[in-house]
Amino acid sequence: MVDNSARANEVQAVIETLIHNVGNNNTGILDEIYHDDMKVIMLSPDDEVSVSDKTAFKEVVLSALKENNGSIGTWAKFHHITVEGENAHVLISRRNELTGPDMQITLGIDLIHVQGRWQITREVILTRPLPEAA
Repeated sequence: MVDNSARANEVQAVIETLIHNVGNNNTGILDEIYHDDMKVIMLSPDDEVSVSDKTAFKEVVLSALKENNGSIGTWAKFHHITVEGENAHVLISRRNELTGPDMQITLGIDLIHVQGRWQITREVILTRPLPEAA
């Protein structure tokens, strides 16, 4: 269920802007949308956990773009958006080249509205093979 309130629509638009820009090699958006204290926690299909800060995760994204000729894909399915005051949470599934061509990721994304804009403070990413994702 996706909340259709004006604030939820704002949050969805921010995530869609991020996906579109990064998916098409416009990485300047990362500094605008990623909060300086952002953390990314990723769980692989092999149950390996990696934790990255903003700088390290930006390097992961840039590396994936370089390996894939500047495009990592924009497929996304929003499952749920919650906005409570200045905090928001998005549950979304993605298919892109960041984790490999036969993988789907499901992300729990936490955002905060600071400095006049929505910024991502945490992403929790579960990676799984596409056949299991259907």
